[in-house]
Amino acid sequence: MSFSPSPPPIFAGENYNIWAVKMRTYLQAHDLWNVVQNDTKPPPLRANPTITQIKQYNKDCAKKYKAMSCLQSGVLDVIFTRIMACDTPKQA
Repeated sequence: MSFSPSPPPIFAGENYNIWAVKMRTYLQAHDLWNVVQNDTKPPPLRANPTITQIKQYNKDCAKKYKAMSCLQSGVLDVIFTRIMACDTPKQA
């Protein structure tokens, strides 16, 4: 039996503390919480990187946008308008 992730929890403007705990767990399950919490960029690639290093770097860079997507998908439009200008998941 495999784990099939559910959609992110939706924040409608009430019970923020409950939603925040659920969203943190959701992001942790997708290996994205560290990106939100630390708000850091992956270290730059060294000269002459291998294909594997390039793929890992691209994967690490994409985590920020995956986390942003989860957060944006996890709020109603009325809340989204408050976070749509945020550049990082931590800001959102």
